[in-house]
Amino acid sequence: MASGLTLYLSNPIQGGASAGLLSLTQPAASTSTTGWTVGSIASGNFSRQTYNVEVPTTNFTATQQPSGAPTGSAQDCWRLSAATTGTFSAGTWYSAVSVIAVTSSGGVNGRAAFRLWRSANADGTSATEITNGINFGTAIAGVSLTVAKSSSMSTQVASFSLSNEFLFLQVAWDILNPGNSSTRDSLIRMGPITDSANGSFLLTPTFTVTSGGGSASGAGFYVHRKQYELVN
Repeated sequence: MASGLTLYLSNPIQGGASAGLLSLTQPAASTSTTGWTVGSIASGNFSRQTYNVEVPTTNFTATQQPSGAPTGSAQDCWRLSAATTGTFSAGTWYSAVSVIAVTSSGGVNGRAAFRLWRSANADGTSATEITNGINFGTAIAGVSLTVAKSSSMSTQVASFSLSNEFLFLQVAWDILNPGNSSTRDSLIRMGPITDSANGSFLLTPTFTVTSGGGSASGAGFYVHRKQYELVN
């Protein structure tokens, strides 16, 4: 029976690309090595992620990110493990990135930015956008050393199909308030989803699979969607 997919941000690096994994299996709770050293960079600066790397402050620029298609063999993305054929119904897509400070915290406010893509190529080249430009997540006030906090987004997408294609979630970080030290950082936290606004994940509308790696369905999608509706 068709249902929505619950896709978790997870490891390892994906074959034929430099992307992380969009997994149907919930990973153990852990702090990833993917994130940003925000430092004391001013608000209004942006950086794409680089999977498995804590990108330095020098990567931030005033250009809103992600400004275009996946780059660096999709290192700025999380990807389904296998090419898939099937159809997503029209509906709401939910995504979130949970972050925690590892080196130091204090005064850092920010939010995630997302785009969705599909491509027949594992490295995201010649990708077709699913979303309509950059979608910004909710603001995080004060990235913490002890408690993970999430930046979440929802967006409406028309029905579309994958034809032996990969699905990509592209992620960037937007500084809303600078830290007060050069060591301030924000790393992505993996693991359980507590609701549709907390965790690191992608939740999709109903997906009817024809063949390929997306054949398993995310049974948790409708539970999370209902929780989201109750709190919003």
